[in-house]
Amino acid sequence: MSKPLFVATGAYSCGKTTTLRHLASTRGYRVHGEAHRRVLDELGARTHGHAPDAPFRPIEAPEHLCPMCRKREFAALVLEAQKKIEADAREGDWLERGYLDPVEYYLRTSGEAEYPWPEGERAFERYALVFLFAVMPELQEPRWGKSREARAAEAERINQRLGALYRAAGFEVIDVGPGTVEARAELLASRARLIERAILRASPW
Repeated sequence: MSKPLFVATGAYSCGKTTTLRHLASTRGYRVHGEAHRRVLDELGARTHGHAPDAPFRPIEAPEHLCPMCRKREFAALVLEAQKKIEADAREGDWLERGYLDPVEYYLRTSGEAEYPWPEGERAFERYALVFLFAVMPELQEPRWGKSREARAAEAERINQRLGALYRAAGFEVIDVGPGTVEARAELLASRARLIERAILRASPW
């Protein structure tokens, strides 16, 4: 393990961002925001045009580039952004989502069984631990023409796929159940400390 990094993953509106911000502000960890959001910010208006309270309708305009209409191209951009984030990260840093998150999104929205990796594509870190945040139905909101209940059920399915993908790739996945921000942050920090101590004990110095 060349550079131990910790990953927080899970479906939308599971409390990842809030918990990681708390972890950073109260325990001093460095946290890196998700690659998906970075790409959306960089593309700006090129991703706009879909009403969040209406069912999805594809936009065919050539300048439009969003994760729903240009799935493979967008996933490739997110994976490139993920590489940059991981290259900039230092040992013991936290990542909001890892490289298998955009893969899960692509598989879910494309209906394909495997991600079409280019030759030699998997140049990502081996994460020390992956923390999978449980769905909290009370945090879900209606969106894309789906009710709160439908969104919560979809989030559960996303979490099942994310857990399966990360475990199949050989990562240890820690389930983070529903709870307060402080309780969740303490779980993350306590498990991270165990890894950090094990690394120190194994160091020849």
